[in-house]
Amino acid sequence: MMDRPRLVIFCKAPIPGDVKSRLIASFGIEGAAKIHEDLAARLIVQCLQSGLADTIDIELWCSPATDHDFYHQFDISRFLQQGDDLGERMLNAFMYAKTVTVLIGTDCPNLSTDYLRRSFDLLSSHDAVLGPAEDGGYGLIGLQRAEADVFNDINWGTEDVCSDTCRHFNTLGMNWALMPLLWDVDRPEDVDRWRSFISVSDQSDS
Repeated sequence: MMDRPRLVIFCKAPIPGDVKSRLIASFGIEGAAKIHEDLAARLIVQCLQSGLADTIDIELWCSPATDHDFYHQFDISRFLQQGDDLGERMLNAFMYAKTVTVLIGTDCPNLSTDYLRRSFDLLSSHDAVLGPAEDGGYGLIGLQRAEADVFNDINWGTEDVCSDTCRHFNTLGMNWALMPLLWDVDRPEDVDRWRSFISVSDQSDS
């Protein structure tokens, strides 16, 4: 019997100087780390409070360690990311359990719980699902099973990540689905967009 589906959240500890390096010039080392912390906390809490955990195992995959104080506020299973690059770290997380798995980061404010539910729905009829990001990467990837070749020969951090991954899907003969576009917070102008977005979101929730 297959295990329950998994939602894997990749999250770096908010260590000043180690996160959001492109924001440091505008917000300072501490300010950039606080932005990362706020983004991550908001997404993790959203996932934990959404009801997803009723049917899906939610896991937090940490870097560079699992014992940073930031992680202690969440009632969630923690695991250590392992691998020489992002591709290896993601593959190792997918290989941890032989079940349907969706992996996300913490940088995309418009990655909602409805979006996550849709990704799992698509995986009931597709081998893979991808949530493309505006910068050419992706904010979500879901697989029915781990496929090492999906993560090989990718130039991580470039605008070709999503298109190269789609080509890998095609080469492997996988039936895959592309989801609506996501956007992440990497540049100073993204911070303004994010703050406007959460302000509107908070008003609609009240």
